[in-house]
Amino acid sequence: MKKTRNTRQRNVILDILKLSCAHPTAETIYREARQVLPNISLGTVYRNLNFLRDQGTVREIRPSEGGSSRFDAADTPHAHFHCVHCSALLDIPMPPALESLRLEEERISAVSLIDLHVIGSCSGCEGAATN
Repeated sequence: MKKTRNTRQRNVILDILKLSCAHPTAETIYREARQVLPNISLGTVYRNLNFLRDQGTVREIRPSEGGSSRFDAADTPHAHFHCVHCSALLDIPMPPALESLRLEEERISAVSLIDLHVIGSCSGCEGAATN
């Protein structure tokens, strides 16, 4: 396996993700990273996000209705709720049945990732859902 070094750009990007609860897009991360590293390019942000995703350090969350991917550095298992009206992306607890799947299902030898997306209307948009 190729040895990689931890770069300052990668550290800044990871710090932005760890401090954010908003599941930022690459473009949002780029704007924040420029506050610390004015010469960073959008391409560098994308390359580092892809690297961190491939290493399992961050999760890429792809919206169900198109739009930009968003990123999450949370290290605890959780699901995501997508609001179809305002595009909010919220962390929600993993259902207990899925968490115990790792231990109880005899037909599965290993689970590397459970990626659950719940799609609906958030409480701020619930009136829009009935219109």
